[in-house]
Amino acid sequence: MSIAGFVSQASDLRECRAGTELFARPEIQEFFQRVTGPDAAIADLAGPAESGDVFRAGMAAFLCGVMVERGGSAPAAAEVVLPVMRRELLRARELTAEKAAEDEVFERSPDLVRAHHTLPFVLLAAMTTLSRDEEARKRLRADSDVVALVAELEGRYETLYYVREVLALLDGQEILLADPRNRRAFLLGLTGVRNVMYHFFALAQDALLRHAGPGYLAAEPTDPAAVRYAANDGLTEDERRAAQNLVDHQRFGFQYPGAKDGVPVPAMFFPGSAAFSDVPVINGVPTLFLEERSVNAQWSPTNMYPVLHEALKAQVTLRELPSAEAEARFAVLG
Repeated sequence: MSIAGFVSQASDLRECRAGTELFARPEIQEFFQRVTGPDAAIADLAGPAESGDVFRAGMAAFLCGVMVERGGSAPAAAEVVLPVMRRELLRARELTAEKAAEDEVFERSPDLVRAHHTLPFVLLAAMTTLSRDEEARKRLRADSDVVALVAELEGRYETLYYVREVLALLDGQEILLADPRNRRAFLLGLTGVRNVMYHFFALAQDALLRHAGPGYLAAEPTDPAAVRYAANDGLTEDERRAAQNLVDHQRFGFQYPGAKDGVPVPAMFFPGSAAFSDVPVINGVPTLFLEERSVNAQWSPTNMYPVLHEALKAQVTLRELPSAEAEARFAVLG
């Protein structure tokens, strides 16, 4: 039997409650023996995941996530998994209104129960794809219905906490760091950065020192272990365990923008515990000033920005503005 034929057949309540026992079925095993590679498997599962039995379609979406872990295309899998997740979340919301026992609900509305049992597996596949695909994160973030469903149902499905945190990541955001003393300005782009400024500080100060050179603004070197943890750059299990004892600290003064007598000057210290949305926006660009560190702010990386998924990388890119462009910015900031 083809995988499409198998997924189209109706699942019963026992099968739903058995969960991953489904993968021991000969139809699934035969599919894995026939498929030529992870991407081919995702392509073959796309149709069944869209139109099959609710429980089996959800498990087909889960298998797409497994294929991504084996090297398959995350964007291709996202096209399959995320629509399934959306449908199952809607059914899960509908199920919350049911007060009867599960057996009774299954008799009346079997797809609601099927969705409830397959949703945890679909969410795992969603995390696998979203952690690797920035564009998929952006699309899902723009779906206000999904964002509301995630918040509403988070208490019922553990993995939704991680989905919510992924949706809160700073993807495609930019921030200007301006150094009034040296008349330099840097535009930084953010990808996969947590919405707490400590995470940005950890990555930004390393990018600044790599670009401007050691000792810029009297900054001491960054800690390579802390930077690798902040970037989630191929961490081993030993490194993850060791990170529990990491303490990072600021190398620069990240300050609110200020002015005195028409001259731009750093104002008060900007807290690392703040959200990105708290950064002042000047001329349409979130902006902070740089100066030598005056406050010794420390934080625990594993507490402030714990790793959400082993495949989720965080990155800050840096571009220094040409002198004329920097001066134009300072003219606005003064």
